[in-house]
Amino acid sequence: MFVIITVSVLIGLIFAPLGCLVLWKRYVYFGDGLAHASMFAGIVSVMSGLPIFYAGLLSSGLFAFIIFKLRSNSGNSAAIGLTTSIMISLSLVLAYSYPGQINITKYLVGDIISASAQDIKLLFFILIVVLIFFLSSYKDLVLMILSKDIAESRGVKVKFLELAFLAVLSFAVLSTIKIVGALLVTSIIVIPAMVARMVAKSPVSMIGFAILSSLMMNFIGGILSFYLDIPFAPSIILSGGFIYFLLLLITHFKKFLFKTSH
Repeated sequence: MFVIITVSVLIGLIFAPLGCLVLWKRYVYFGDGLAHASMFAGIVSVMSGLPIFYAGLLSSGLFAFIIFKLRSNSGNSAAIGLTTSIMISLSLVLAYSYPGQINITKYLVGDIISASAQDIKLLFFILIVVLIFFLSSYKDLVLMILSKDIAESRGVKVKFLELAFLAVLSFAVLSTIKIVGALLVTSIIVIPAMVARMVAKSPVSMIGFAILSSLMMNFIGGILSFYLDIPFAPSIILSGGFIYFLLLLITHFKKFLFKTSH
């Protein structure tokens, strides 16, 4: 139970701020493509004997670098689609060739019960990386989101900052794929930011609300997963979806009351 709570809290703290930046920069498609390609990291780890940390580092760096290089010629969506398809195809071929070694389902759905002390240490390390990234470049990120041209005119290294963000996001997703699964990790990243966007008044408050909503959905989902013996990631998504639609309903109800009173 302690492992479930700890992992849930760490995942919330890691992905909530990243999810805000994903929405701001319209990188949802990138996150989705990365999630589906992330099976490759797990399969490389199993086949080579490398810890998931190093396999995730290798795969995430490769994925982010290829996208960053191809998008200027092919466009962002096309580059992501091509890279994702290649990595998924490699994953399926390897899983088919080594059926006794590789359980592809584990990487699709995830399993929080399989989390170990090593996984918790890895999540702590990722959290530190995310904190350093945001604290060291928050003002530049906001300026870049508002206008790339203005950011470049003020000396912001926009391309380097984008590459750094893609690398951090890729590393976070690929390193936690064993726990959250490839199919639903994008929703775990995006839902808290979507909830926060409905109530936040500034970028800082949006990150704060995203962290709060992420911790709530992860905690509720973790409890449901533990006591009902259901997969961790779907439990979180259902909890987050309930929070989102409940808040959406409350927001529309308030608007209706405001209109009728005037």
